Amino acid sequence: MSYDVYLEIDTGGEESALLTEWNYTSNCAAMWTAAGAPIRDFHGKPASECAVILRAAIDTMRADPARFRAMDPPNGWGSYETLLPALEGLLSQMVNHPKATVSVSR
Repeated sequence: MSYDVYLEIDTGGEESALLTEWNYTSNCAAMWTAAGAPIRDFHGKPASECAVILRAAIDTMRADPARFRAMDPPNGWGSYETLLPALEGLLSQMVNHPKATVSVSR
């Protein structure tokens, strides 16, 4: 199971336009939530709002890597080492598209 995060914009048509898509295993949900970014709660919010929360969570994870490495899932699906750059990539997209709406699917 994984999280899929989409950044979409309303073009005025019947469907919104997809700007970007992000996917990461839900095995690390406890990690990003403990850092202060409950990604499931981003659904329906503007990317600019989520970016502030995500940036703070990334800073928290960088400040205490041992704490978050200890949360690495025992099954090996996801890790602090791979999650951090993935979150940074998502943050970059949110910064690049601040008016986009975030959609989250689990």
